Amino acid sequence: MNILNSPQKEADGHTEKRQQRQFKSIVRCLSKSEAAFTIPEIAEYVKISVPTCTKLVKELVEKKYVLEEGKKETENGRRPESYALNKQRFYAVGVEILLKFIHVSIIRIDSEVIYENSNNQFVLENTPEGLQYVVAFIKAAIDKNQLKNDQIVGIGVGLAGTVNVHTGVTQYFNFTGIPFRKHVENIFKVPVWVDTDTRAIGTAEQVLGKAQGVENVLIVKVSRSLGMSVILNGKMIVGGTGQAGEFGHVQFGKLGRLCSCGKKNCLETEVSGGALQTDLKEALASGETSHHFQLQNAETYRYHDVLKAVLDGDALALKLVLDQADKLGQALGNVVNLLNPDLIVIGGEIVMIKEFYIDALKMGLKKTSLIGSLANCRVEVSDLGRYFSSKAAAHTVFKNYDLTKY
Repeated sequence: MNILNSPQKEADGHTEKRQQRQFKSIVRCLSKSEAAFTIPEIAEYVKISVPTCTKLVKELVEKKYVLEEGKKETENGRRPESYALNKQRFYAVGVEILLKFIHVSIIRIDSEVIYENSNNQFVLENTPEGLQYVVAFIKAAIDKNQLKNDQIVGIGVGLAGTVNVHTGVTQYFNFTGIPFRKHVENIFKVPVWVDTDTRAIGTAEQVLGKAQGVENVLIVKVSRSLGMSVILNGKMIVGGTGQAGEFGHVQFGKLGRLCSCGKKNCLETEVSGGALQTDLKEALASGETSHHFQLQNAETYRYHDVLKAVLDGDALALKLVLDQADKLGQALGNVVNLLNPDLIVIGGEIVMIKEFYIDALKMGLKKTSLIGSLANCRVEVSDLGRYFSSKAAAHTVFKNYDLTKY
């Protein structure tokens, strides 16, 4: 077990439990700066005496969680020893599990990505075989990097479908008799956090991206599906059963399309990568023409093909995505009126065509949002890059331990 996730025993009148908390506080202190700290500086942060801090830091050095960095320069007097975190002892594993994609990242505490791997042939299935594959995929990443158990702070998972972050119960892998989160913890013997892939991205934006320091933010993910993370007064909104932000299931559609949830006219059926595939098929069937797409091949096209065609100047592809962007803007206008955010961040695969998409989205916003609310709300595109959900899930682990300098 890592020093951060080892059990807190209550022997000797809670002494060991208190000491464990102090160890964590020292690690937290050292994680928030690239500069080394002296014993008095650490003691002041942790709110303990210098002798106690000296004893604890010495033990952390012996266990190789902390490194001696040499003497620190001072204006006068004896130069004190300084200490820094041993970054090689603190890693988080992040996993993104989507309907047709799986991605794993291993990230060091200083945000250095040391490993990534993906499989775009993966198909998410709620079966024992599907669960075994996911576990094996994670294990292979850990084994390939020769990480020991005491180097892993935790595993973060961004999973498609509904997720109850309070209980760890998920829409998929719900047949083992225990929550998916607990099942993974039992296998890897480290803490596990499971959330929706959308909220994992929201956390990453809050820690690393455009939402840093912004109190009220809507983070919209437009990929195969449509999702939203909501940050109000600086806090991520989760909801009673962890399902806050199901923006894709707002009843905004008008075409009568059946959603995966079993209802009709969900926004996701008209604004998403999946909807874009349907839009293309229907357009070709109605006689629309394109140099990129032909009716006889309609079943083979994926939404990425449409996005790439936009970049190549295809008129039909451009028409389809601009129509979706306008609808998304109109739907977002209602949320702007309700929550009065300071910022909207657009992320997901749609960032491929951000130059085309955002202007149309802003036009849609103007159709439904109040002038005063929209005047206070910036719209920006995520700069964290594509395929960021697994890295976001890893950063969720660090954030839950408060191990960031952001």
